[in-house]
Amino acid sequence: MKDTLENIKRLLTLLVKEDFKYFDRIKDPDKALLAMFSQLKPFLSGKRLSFINKAEKFLRNYRYLSEKDRKRFIKELHTVFVLRFSFDEIEEDVRKRKSEKLVSSSSSGFKEEKEKYPVRAFFQSPETVKGLNKFASSRFKKLGLETIFDVLFYVPFRYEDRTTVTPLNLLREGETALIKGKVVGIVETLTKKGKKLLKVILYDTHGKITLLFLQQRVFGFYKKLFSQAKELGKEVIAYGKVKRSGLSFTMVHPEVEVFEEKKNYSKVGVILPVYHLAEGLKQHLVRKDIEYVVRKAAPRFPEYLPKEIVGKRKLPSISRSIWEVHFPTSSIEELEEFRTPYQKRLIYDEFFLFQTALALVRKRIKEDKGIAFPVNEEMLEEFKKHLPFSLTGAQERVLKEIIADMKNSKPMNRLIQGDVGSGKTVVAAAAAFFAVKSGYQVAVMAPTEILANQHFKKFKEFFSHFGIPVGILTGSMTPKAKNMALKAVKKGYFKVVVGTHALIQEKVEFENLGLVIIDEQHRFGVKQRAELKNKGDRPDVLVMTATPIPRTLALTAYGDLDISVIDEMPAGRKPVKTKIIFDDEMEKVVSFLKKELSEGNRVYIVYPLVEESEKMELKAATDMFHFWNEKLKGFSVGLLHGRMKQEEKDDVMAKFKSGEFQVLVSTTVIEVGVDVPEATVMVIEHAERFGLAQLHQLRGRVGRSDRQSYCFLITKRTVGEDAIKRLKVLEATTDGFKVAEADLAFRGPGELMGTRQSGIGEFKIADLRRDLELLKIAREDAFEFVEENPELKGFDNLKDLMKYRFKGNEEFVEIA
Repeated sequence: MKDTLENIKRLLTLLVKEDFKYFDRIKDPDKALLAMFSQLKPFLSGKRLSFINKAEKFLRNYRYLSEKDRKRFIKELHTVFVLRFSFDEIEEDVRKRKSEKLVSSSSSGFKEEKEKYPVRAFFQSPETVKGLNKFASSRFKKLGLETIFDVLFYVPFRYEDRTTVTPLNLLREGETALIKGKVVGIVETLTKKGKKLLKVILYDTHGKITLLFLQQRVFGFYKKLFSQAKELGKEVIAYGKVKRSGLSFTMVHPEVEVFEEKKNYSKVGVILPVYHLAEGLKQHLVRKDIEYVVRKAAPRFPEYLPKEIVGKRKLPSISRSIWEVHFPTSSIEELEEFRTPYQKRLIYDEFFLFQTALALVRKRIKEDKGIAFPVNEEMLEEFKKHLPFSLTGAQERVLKEIIADMKNSKPMNRLIQGDVGSGKTVVAAAAAFFAVKSGYQVAVMAPTEILANQHFKKFKEFFSHFGIPVGILTGSMTPKAKNMALKAVKKGYFKVVVGTHALIQEKVEFENLGLVIIDEQHRFGVKQRAELKNKGDRPDVLVMTATPIPRTLALTAYGDLDISVIDEMPAGRKPVKTKIIFDDEMEKVVSFLKKELSEGNRVYIVYPLVEESEKMELKAATDMFHFWNEKLKGFSVGLLHGRMKQEEKDDVMAKFKSGEFQVLVSTTVIEVGVDVPEATVMVIEHAERFGLAQLHQLRGRVGRSDRQSYCFLITKRTVGEDAIKRLKVLEATTDGFKVAEADLAFRGPGELMGTRQSGIGEFKIADLRRDLELLKIAREDAFEFVEENPELKGFDNLKDLMKYRFKGNEEFVEIA
């Protein structure tokens, strides 16, 4: 309908444009308008439909009108369409006219049981529910539903509306709809293969549709049902998928019932839940299994939240809420937008449980006795004196927060958020300096060997003036080198140890670990952070991330941490100029690269794949390496990808940093790679294949000096509108937090944060993007509750639920 409406307006605008300049050049506009009006009419009613009917009469006589009358008529048409035919208004009108509702008396039926079972009773197998279908257990196992609790909280991902009747003139091919009409014809015929075919013609005041039945075993039943309905003049309700056959619509084997007022329908008049399925399972059987368990168990499910919170927030009971998400009585619009009070209750509960766990962890950390480092301003001045640059105001501010934490006898647990290139590493190095000067060791954990090596070199540079030994420990080291490093760590020779996951292996022992620094925290979980902390006696923890996360999400991802933000770039840095380039304009890019390279600058060219994939038409790093060698003759080109051995990677990166390679063709391994101030251009091919956060990280590899830097996002002209919208965000801003907000809007929090970021899995019904207000409320309530009752005394059901919810995550379980 929208396309038809736009085409009508486009044609009328062209006809009246520049005082009818093109009027005589357009052939048979009357025929085109009549054809489009016929497509539009099914969506119209009232004055709009009346106007179109009158306009059609004029159009049928259009050829007999004088030119003056034709122009006057077209001008009036144009005015009315521009002012009175708004797509949104017509859409709203259609929605209102579709609002005839059928409500089955079976769609209610919840009865709250006074006698409740303890929460732990619901952690039994669904097989313990009496009368459950013997095949249901195997179906539940396929879905990963091991307990009654799992079944109750296996919420539908969408709902099937079988309450809204669609008039026959508003049906669209491919949609699944509920219709109602009188039987005006029953025809029994044969298919080409000689099988019986029953055709039933339904009619309402708007149009007609043919229902087709082919299954021989139910042939007689349907013939009898429709014959009786026709004889009694009763309407029939049908629910099924709409198909087009010539100029008319059909439904093949729809679900059918005879319409009766106030009838207890089984297939219509209800909103049915739709569940995610495993391979080989059928929706109607899973629905039946879950329905049985919910009917038996939900009314007995106990309230576990404090009564004060339930009353204060006007929350419906948990048992009623479980029932209502499976047997909804709310409107389809509310359900689809997760606005029902019952859905909100489950969302609130998910947030409350998580925030209660975070509040308990945070409280325990704050109550622990840690190390009170004898840090002072003189130490900071001593460190700053040997830096080849001045710290920014933001870096100074964050260092004061770190010093205050380290001086305190409670363990530091702080997150530093800072955009790429904002100078987080030097702040971490200063904290490490304070710890070492106070007589302690420092562990620095990075997610990749490339980043670990970079930190190793950086920390050695920072500490070269102070004679502080820095060591490295990674998985790719030779056994001999690894053993030597382990001994040096154990005996306390290495004061600062940089490494990957290798740092949390059992063999690693520290003499006196006082500070743990973790880079790119979103790549590690709560558990890994805890394992590294356990290498010392309650050491301070400093976590860094260059992935800007909107503050509200940070409260969820890192709710147990204090947050510092470095929101200022080092002096002299110029924002990276970013531009979307279509791949057929690549010659412009080649010319620009030659100019930059001839001025002594360096270039990154990034691809999403290592080698060509047959399934995806993506240019790959190894193949395009040869292309760029040819295009940039006279300049040296290096190749870097994840399948290379560590020594090869290090060699390539060293050559690029020294200038032996002026161009680096790479996969995303340089996302958190070596700092090369001379690199001024980042070319990202197939940019639409990357997430916004990843593109922003890649862009952060350039613009690390006072030279003007550039980022070119290469894509095809044929990519979708959404892809272009995403890439335009990077053209518009270099602010990582704005990019993160946009990424959140495009991708949602699940993808943006990843399950490892929080370390506790995903929410089942809550959506951080949609439910931010509920998150804030639940956080406020949870922290207040834990402050008043840190032992959760009198809340055994809540304790048991938290243990079950966070099983496998020791950091959370032990505090519950």
